[in-house]
Amino acid sequence: MGVLFGELVVDLGYVTQQQLDEVIFMQKKGRAKLGQIMKHLRLLDDSQVEQILNYQKSEEGWGKIFGDCAILLQLVDEKQRIEAVRYQTTSKGVLGDMLLSMGYLTREQLDDVIRQQLLN
Repeated sequence: MGVLFGELVVDLGYVTQQQLDEVIFMQKKGRAKLGQIMKHLRLLDDSQVEQILNYQKSEEGWGKIFGDCAILLQLVDEKQRIEAVRYQTTSKGVLGDMLLSMGYLTREQLDDVIRQQLLN
């Protein structure tokens, strides 16, 4: 039996075991919350996510979705929101694609891992 993608990507030193575990957790959990994704993409920090969540609870922010609130509070721009939502919609996808989306792998590294996996 061939080597598992996750094992190979760690063995090659492209990602740490912690990074792999984080992505596998997100993959198993299913669709991640947009605030979590924006933190993973380093668009927001914990205090900014909390600020948005508090705004959503306020009269002014009541009923607005997280991404819209982040833009209204000028914490992200539209391009960043789109990037995060795109990631969110594919976050239960293929492990390699998730590692690529999170910036843990380059396209070249992903291709290399796939080639090596095919050889084993």
